[in-house]
Amino acid sequence: MKSTFSCHDCDFLYQRLRQQEETIAQLVDIIGATNRRVHELNQRQLGVEHQFIREQRPAFTTSS
Repeated sequence: MKSTFSCHDCDFLYQRLRQQEETIAQLVDIIGATNRRVHELNQRQLGVEHQFIREQRPAFTTSS
C-alpha cells in the first residue's frame, strides 16, 4: 500500500515551482508583445524612410 506523505519542504518547492512557471509565462507574453511592437515600429519607420526618399527625388525635366 502506498502512503501519501507530503513534507513541508516538498510543498514549499512545489509552490516555488508553480510561481516560477507563472513568472516565465508572463515574461514570454511580455517578450511577445514587445517583439510585436518593435516590428510595428520598424515597419512604420521603413514607410517614413520610403516616403522621405520619394519626396527628395528631383523632378524630371525635359531639355529643349
